[in-house]
Amino acid sequence: MAGRHLLSTYDLTVDDVKSIVTEAHSVLTNDGRIGTPDVQYPDRRVVLAFYEASTRTRISFETAAQRLGITSIHFQATGSSVEKGESLLDTMHTLDAMDVDAVVLRHGSNGAHASVAAETRMSVINAGEGTTAHPTQALLDVSAILERRPSLSGCRIGIVGDIRHSRVARSQIDLFRRLGASVVICGPETMATFDDMPNDVEQRSTIDDVLEDVNILSMLRIQFERLNSDEVPSLDDYRKRYALTTKRLANHKDVLVIHPGPVNVGIEVDADILTSQQSLIRRQVTHGVAVRMAVLSRLFAP
Repeated sequence: MAGRHLLSTYDLTVDDVKSIVTEAHSVLTNDGRIGTPDVQYPDRRVVLAFYEASTRTRISFETAAQRLGITSIHFQATGSSVEKGESLLDTMHTLDAMDVDAVVLRHGSNGAHASVAAETRMSVINAGEGTTAHPTQALLDVSAILERRPSLSGCRIGIVGDIRHSRVARSQIDLFRRLGASVVICGPETMATFDDMPNDVEQRSTIDDVLEDVNILSMLRIQFERLNSDEVPSLDDYRKRYALTTKRLANHKDVLVIHPGPVNVGIEVDADILTSQQSLIRRQVTHGVAVRMAVLSRLFAP
């Protein structure tokens, strides 16, 4: 990682990505669980500050810190001075004054993490920012895929769903392409792409078109919380054109499936797919802990 922050995947070189994945894989045991690392950081303190809802990211960072001997402090906007009008930067300055080493921050405003990094002494790890970036999610996606495939080089990866509002998609597209994969996208017209989409990313009309052309499929949920009412598609039409059904996946037995969660079961993905041998969705959660252990270790290593 460049410097003492992880604000986006652009802070990572390809060698950084490979090193983080290698370190993450090194703590995974033969029975698929997470081992205890040799190096511990008991004198380090990390605040987990989540201004938006989270299950997987928050708890995996908390678990990762615990396994590394790091003291983690959970900050929740609800019940804090945020409800009294305190700004993000004022809150972050308060944490900084308590001599916290790092903040793992999720915030809905684009640019929030760079502002905190510029204004405080703390290291900042982006745990999800607005619609712009979710670097550790893309890293764990790569880590989970590389447990089943030797390389991403030459892979064709499809991303289907609400791409316009997805910080995950932006981070995935960057890492997948730099690791040698080509990317195909698909979604409803109002959410199929974003303004700075790279020119070499291909677009398809339906998930059936994507499935004919990929090795790996990344499914995204509709982000209803970021949509205006006129942007919400007909769910029946969405199922027909963009959902990964059990029947569709059965016709493409070599395709691996990932999803950042939470899954809207019965909308973008059928329930049976979660436990399919082709699905990495639950394994991604395990890799989330291992990857975030690797990120924290790199941050605090002497």
